[in-house]
Amino acid sequence: MPEAGGKRRIDRIRRPGYLGDLGKLPLDDLRAKRDECLAEREYLSLLRRLVQGRAEILKAELESRGSTEQTAPLVDRIAEILSGGEEHGRAHSRGEALRVGLPEEEMTHARRRVERLVADAGISDPTSLDHAQLAEAVELLLTEERELSDARHEVIGVLDALQDELKRRYKDDPTLALR
Repeated sequence: MPEAGGKRRIDRIRRPGYLGDLGKLPLDDLRAKRDECLAEREYLSLLRRLVQGRAEILKAELESRGSTEQTAPLVDRIAEILSGGEEHGRAHSRGEALRVGLPEEEMTHARRRVERLVADAGISDPTSLDHAQLAEAVELLLTEERELSDARHEVIGVLDALQDELKRRYKDDPTLALR
């Protein structure tokens, strides 16, 4: 949830007055808010993909432990697990290409956040966990993924409102798109 008076981009976007009266917002401010939402959406998407990847690896390890079939060691199956698509629970995207390249600083921050989550859960080596610990780690990652998805959904809602206002203005005055 947003921190009171938080300075993070997600906190600004989630503030009730962020959209304000879009019709009165100067075009440059409207575009800046749109770009801010695009950047946050891309950050949350990256973070969510990192968490999903970890969760898929742990779920595959959990499933292999419950199987009577002989499976290769986890490290040998990682590429296959991560390329498994829907069978390993990958969510569908909106069908849009990434529009905003994230600065290296934000990519590093996302990786560190996932690493902290992994360290806090003690899941840096899933093969060292017993069944209950592994199941708990999977649930922790799935909870984090749901929270990231919810936050991303909120950002997309704000982004859609900003995009709708831009489209309305461009329709009213097509020359604005050139400025």
